[in-house]
Formats: sequence, structure tokens, C-alpha cells
Amino acid sequence: MPGSPVNRLIPVAALLVTGFGLVLWFARPQSSFEWAAWIQAIGVLMALLWGAQLQREAANRTNRQAQHVAALFAANMHWVFRELADACGKASWADFVVHRRILEEILAQGREASLQQLDGRGLAMVTSLRTIAVEALEVMVPHTPEGDWFALHGHFDRRLPSITGWLSAAGYPPAASGPTDYQGLRTSLGQLGNP
Repeated sequence: MPGSPVNRLIPVAALLVTGFGLVLWFARPQSSFEWAAWIQAIGVLMALLWGAQLQREAANRTNRQAQHVAALFAANMHWVFRELADACGKASWADFVVHRRILEEILAQGREASLQQLDGRGLAMVTSLRTIAVEALEVMVPHTPEGDWFALHGHFDRRLPSITGWLSAAGYPPAASGPTDYQGLRTSLGQLGNP
């Protein structure tokens, strides 16, 4: 694999071995102790380089994972806000209740995103989306089946462009369909119809 630590370390190791070979050619060790010291020095340098490379790879992997979690959070938020806007547009209490619960789950996922591992844009996106989700949940608390569906529909509809903008800025266009892990939850909770 081209990006593996071993492949990145090979040119550095080759350079070090060549450098040590040149030094040994001109300043050849005179005793077995000097030979042992040279070999030990080479081993220590190689171990340090290997450790630094592994640490860099681990940091990059953690960063990529945090970016993936943030993008997944944004995509799920976009989907559930579309579904909530649709449920409010149809004044469907059953769909509204199911998607409110799904929004709570999505917010819990968003809280799992490690903010320390995100860059400036990712950090701003996750923070903004968490705020939007919390605000939406607070707006939904007093809503009843006889509530103002039109106003609630407008709330979700007005926030969709912001979520879409964050998705686009992160390089992830909004998906047309919902996340597959919530399809089963929607089906199983759809029959409840109560908060």
C-alpha cells in the first residue's frame, strides 16, 4: 500500500544507510566496540524514525475518522430535517414523533465527534449543527397533534439550507435518501404514535 508507514520510511532509511556507509568508508571503526556502537546508533535512529512515522499515521487516521463522523452527522441531520419538515407539512403526528426520536439519536451521534480532532471548518460545522439540533428539539417539546404545524414546518424548512451549506462546504453533497440505519427504526417506531 502506497501510503503505509513502511513505504514512507524506506527512502529515509536508504538515505541513512547510505550516509552511514559513507561515514564508515572514510572513518572505519577500529575495534569490535566501535562496530557495536555504530550498529546500535543506526538501530536507535531507525527506531526513532519508525516511531515518529507510526505516530503521524495514527494522528492522520484519527483525524480522518473524526472528519467522517462529522460528515455523517451532517448528512443524517439533513435527512432528518427533511423528514421532519415533510411530517409537519402533512401534519402527521406519527411521523413527527418517530423523526423527533431519530433526531435525538443523531444528536447523540454528533456529540461523539471528537472536537479536538476536527479542523476549523469541521469544528464550526459540528458545533453549528449541534446548536441547530438542540434548538429544534426545544421547539418540538411543546408541540401537540393539534399544534401549529405550519410554523413548525417553517422552522425545519428554514434550517435546511444551512445544513445543506455545511454539507457542501465539507465536500459531501446531500443524499437523496435517508441513512439506512434509521430505516428500521422508522418502521419499528412508526406504529407508536405517542411521545
